[in-house]
Amino acid sequence: MAGYTGKILFVDLTSGLITKESLPEQVYREHIGGMGLGAKILCARMKAGIDPLGPENMIGFLAGVLVGTGTPMATKYTVVTKSPLTGTWGDANSGGLFATEFKNAGYDGVFITGAASKPVYLLINDDTVEIKDASRVWGKSTRETVDTLTAEAGDKRLRVACIGPSGEKRSLIASIITDDGRAAARSGVGAVMGSKHLKAMAVRGSGKVPIAKPSEMNRLRDETLTHLRNVETLPFIKVLSTSGTCAGPLGLVPAGASPIKNWSLNGDKE
Repeated sequence: MAGYTGKILFVDLTSGLITKESLPEQVYREHIGGMGLGAKILCARMKAGIDPLGPENMIGFLAGVLVGTGTPMATKYTVVTKSPLTGTWGDANSGGLFATEFKNAGYDGVFITGAASKPVYLLINDDTVEIKDASRVWGKSTRETVDTLTAEAGDKRLRVACIGPSGEKRSLIASIITDDGRAAARSGVGAVMGSKHLKAMAVRGSGKVPIAKPSEMNRLRDETLTHLRNVETLPFIKVLSTSGTCAGPLGLVPAGASPIKNWSLNGDKE
């Protein structure tokens, strides 16, 4: 099945049980992308009415079909869970190289349930998956955690997604930080990791994602790169490159598309 590895990793931190499952191709076709597949798995495997910060809640990390194929900008991973912030569906996403790494390790997604009795982190190195002690980095910042785990692994290509002290304390606005500071910041996903005593997930993969038609994919990639180089000179792209998505309101407010006071106002002439 091209574009996917065909495997999902499930980890129960309460029992320490680690399992790898293959899903039918039809599931992938009917639930496209990380968010679609994540919603399918959560709905199928999680009971209604559970406590978002309880051990029964699941948190999943998923990558879409284009991640790991060399497609420009296809680097996002999605985190799915029951949100402690809203009590309903929760998701967040982030970029970087983390998603590519766990797909190269052989997994389209990693789902974690249960809760450890002490701080732990999940170490994935291709087929080898371990739950390891994280006491030495509990209480540390995300930067310190990434640096420590990378140094201990002796591999600068190790990719780490972790929480800081706010996630450990189950702050409902806690995010998950990946490597160089990229944040999956919505829905209180960091608090869910903290409730499980899960400090981090560290991944190293040496495999490749299968591609059905490599030559055609290379052609499309080259065309996309050419297009991207052409739009680099556009004024809005220059603003985004320096200010990020924070630049968005600059155009939304005068266009009357800015939600103010729960959409009772829209920014137009106000």
